[in-house]
Amino acid sequence: MNFKLAKKDLNDKQKIISLDEIQKQVKEKGSTTFYLDKENSLKDIQKLQASLEKSSKSVYWNELHYSSDKDSFLYELHIINY
Repeated sequence: MNFKLAKKDLNDKQKIISLDEIQKQVKEKGSTTFYLDKENSLKDIQKLQASLEKSSKSVYWNELHYSSDKDSFLYELHIINY
């Protein structure tokens, strides 16, 4: 399962991260935060959450709106390894 990361700048190329890379970063750091692009489907984010929770991770995600436009948002994903 792959996820598109949110761009830091409008001119940046879209970066993609896999579930394995996410799990690796959480294992190394203990906890981490990812900002995912709005093009990721809500179902995929919920599958990611379920997958991580099965491996004893605490997952919190939120839609982060950065404008009054309803389409101007990204997903903020916090993962804690306990």
